[in-house]
Order: sequence, then C-alpha cells, then structure tokens
Amino acid sequence: IDYEAVEKLASLQCTQEEIASFLGISTVTLGKDAKFLSTYKGAIDRGRMSLRRHQWRALEAGNSTMLVWLGKQYLGQRDKFDHEVGGQGGGPLVVAWLPPSA
Repeated sequence: IDYEAVEKLASLQCTQEEIASFLGISTVTLGKDAKFLSTYKGAIDRGRMSLRRHQWRALEAGNSTMLVWLGKQYLGQRDKFDHEVGGQGGGPLVVAWLPPSA
C-alpha cells in the first residue's frame, strides 16, 4: 500500500472506495490494514481542519456568504421566512391529491 498516496487522497476527503480504486486494492484488504486505517483517519481529520481554516480565512476576508454559512453550522442560526407554511395548529402540512372529476 502506498501510504503517501493514501495520505494525499484522504486529505482531499476521498472515500476509502476511491482510494482502493486508485491503488488497485479491494476495500476489504484496506479495511484489514491497521496502518491504512490510521493513516486514513488522520489524513481525513487534517483535511477537514484545512478546509475549516480556509473557510475562516474567507470569512475574515469579508466573504459574507461564508459568515452566514458558518453561523448556520456552528451557531444553529437559520433563515426565517416571512411566510412559513404549516398545518393546523402548527403541525405538519397535509397535502392530498384529488383525482380530476370525470
């Protein structure tokens, strides 16, 4: 197993299936290799941290879209619509299909 390739691919958030295909190895074989699993997990985590770092940089550079997105992800914020649709008493909206009259 080319662990350097695993590191690079996993840091890009490639799946185990994609990495197996790239290496020409079955996912079953990879799943039994402790070094692969450790390398994969670490690289996935580092890739996510890198992505988050780039998002924060975009935010700090004035990207208002990123500001809204990060607020939704980390602060539980959401868009509030003026006309939210709901069912009776705030319950779920029930939609029924009626066949056309003959």
